[in-house]
Amino acid sequence: MTATQNYARHRRRFFLAQNGAIKAILFDFVNTLAPLREREFLRILQGVYDYVHPAAPHVPLEVFVQHYVRIRDEQYARNLPDLRENDFFERMATLWRQMTHAPPNPKQVREMMARYALAFEEVVTPAAYVQPLLRQLSERYRLGVLSNYPYAPCIYRVLHRHGLSAYLSSIVVSAEVGIVKPHPALFRLSLYQLGVSTNESLYVGDDWCTDVIGAARAGMRSVYTREWRTEPDPCENHVEATPVAQIRSLQQLPDILRQLQA
Repeated sequence: MTATQNYARHRRRFFLAQNGAIKAILFDFVNTLAPLREREFLRILQGVYDYVHPAAPHVPLEVFVQHYVRIRDEQYARNLPDLRENDFFERMATLWRQMTHAPPNPKQVREMMARYALAFEEVVTPAAYVQPLLRQLSERYRLGVLSNYPYAPCIYRVLHRHGLSAYLSSIVVSAEVGIVKPHPALFRLSLYQLGVSTNESLYVGDDWCTDVIGAARAGMRSVYTREWRTEPDPCENHVEATPVAQIRSLQQLPDILRQLQA
């Protein structure tokens, strides 16, 4: 064995001692496992608009969308400093009130939420390669999904509809916990469900602030993907954390894992 090979072997041993062999992979959902861009977003809101429109026939779709976005962004501004999840029921109730100028009853709000989830399930579709990829990875790794989303049924429905949940040992959605990434408690909850330590896991996501930095704060390694994200990422290359790799498609992930394990 040459000196170079011996040095490489010791470096690998040190890397594994510090980080651990990867036993589990956690995925973000939106724009990581499945695209949710502007065209999908508008089709989802169309489903809610169709329900509200008879009670507010004077409101065009574009105005409806503008109000939804403003209400959502106001929630973000109010809750994000404390990493609190947004109240989706409150969002829909506020939207009904502003569109109809009348107070909603709980049944109407629940129906708006149901229409949103149904449209989400129909519109948000993972790429054809994702299901075979998860099947392949599940043969060697424990897999999970950790998603920031204010209404959990949306995530569960898509995972089930496209056969992805069969390969997952953990699904954690921020709406069910009340906090959002990059809060490290979300990552630790996922890892607890997977039965692995932070140094045995890898997180894959498309948002530098919530995914790369969040994983680092929890003690995890990460991979940053830009496959579906179209808008600029304001935190990209933030110095607080660095992913082990940046990829353009999840199809590159098996190669990245081979490099990390070898």
